[in-house]
Amino acid sequence: MYSIRWHIALLICFMSIASVSSFAQEEEPKEGPFTKRKPGIMRFYTGLSAPEKESELKFDRFNTDFFFNSWIGDKGGVTTKPYAIGHSINLMFDIPFSKRSRMGVAIGFGYSHFNVRHDGAFDFVEDPITMETYSVLSPYTGPNRWINRTVFNFIEVPFEIRFRSRKERGKWKFYPGFKVGYMVENYEKWRINELEYKLFNFPDLNRLHYGPTLRFGRDNVMLFGYYDMTYVFMNENSNQLQLFGAGISIGWF
Repeated sequence: MYSIRWHIALLICFMSIASVSSFAQEEEPKEGPFTKRKPGIMRFYTGLSAPEKESELKFDRFNTDFFFNSWIGDKGGVTTKPYAIGHSINLMFDIPFSKRSRMGVAIGFGYSHFNVRHDGAFDFVEDPITMETYSVLSPYTGPNRWINRTVFNFIEVPFEIRFRSRKERGKWKFYPGFKVGYMVENYEKWRINELEYKLFNFPDLNRLHYGPTLRFGRDNVMLFGYYDMTYVFMNENSNQLQLFGAGISIGWF
């Protein structure tokens, strides 16, 4: 009798220990998806080490865009070359609405380089009545220019509303946005044989520019688009041109 009771007691003790151990394992918090790997320099403001479990999930803090750029509007019969490629660099502050939110906003600082290669030339004409100088774009008919491009460089403040799917890999991203920029440099560059020419600062430039942006894609690679809502030139007699770009965006961390 005592032997049976002893065996029953041992069985109950064993089952209790097993139950407590099982419960403890179930209650133990699971590790986050980034706990054991290093996600990249400053991706979560944690340097080279993996983030804490309570860290907010932040993405696309630093990105670069590569895009075909051209003009919209009165181009005066001038054609843009297919290898007219610009680029931009953005440092963004990613601000999710909560620690695990799929939505948030981002604001930052950026630099854009528009490099329009074309078969035209600019002439600068002085209005005899107002004495104002305006810019005229028309097809170039002189000696062969084997380099012919017009460059616009901007310092910008980009803003985005960010929507992301939950999963870590294969994460879809939809980032409609808007940016405001100030043109810090402009020049036209061409080369005839071995002679190279540069003309800086057109007389009637509009320095302030702004317009909508869109980035849409998966993980670190997205499609990119920008439309400039302002005109390149301020004088009403100048060609009414607007910049645009379409290409890809790469988010580094």
